[in-house]
Amino acid sequence: MATKQLIEGGFDVRPQSKPDVSVRGRLLKWKDSDYVAFEPQKARETPARTVLKEKKGGCFYKNEGDKENSFSLHVNVDGSEKYPAYAALEKATEILKPLMKEEPRINVKKFFEDTPELKVWHRKVDRQLCAMITIDSSVPQERMSSQLFRLASEVNKIINANKF
Repeated sequence: MATKQLIEGGFDVRPQSKPDVSVRGRLLKWKDSDYVAFEPQKARETPARTVLKEKKGGCFYKNEGDKENSFSLHVNVDGSEKYPAYAALEKATEILKPLMKEEPRINVKKFFEDTPELKVWHRKVDRQLCAMITIDSSVPQERMSSQLFRLASEVNKIINANKF
């Protein structure tokens, strides 16, 4: 009946409420033709993704498809964060840590300093001096701070003793 009204030049008035059914798909039109076709979107036979780990504020999942499988990490960070990139990295680490078998290792053959609390090496290609400091957080803050200053002075000694 609506088609007959359209042909005669009359139009139905669109209802103000939400539609009862919404069909996703593609509307196909051709130039130099009045022909129009609508292709409804087909439901997938298999799920598009498999959630591997989900926590508040983020999700790690495997994308599945015919062409190529991949993994994705989605992280939400509050807009009021002072350092949003740092907060996003912390959330990503929090989500992925249970899936990691062990902590990432530093793949370096020669260290300037290699102790459990201080590792210092030089990336010649990037022209960077790298230092990894590990501090015991079970001790009082004053002791942690003095340990940090002591290790930073060790790094400073390495900088002064070597030519980069």
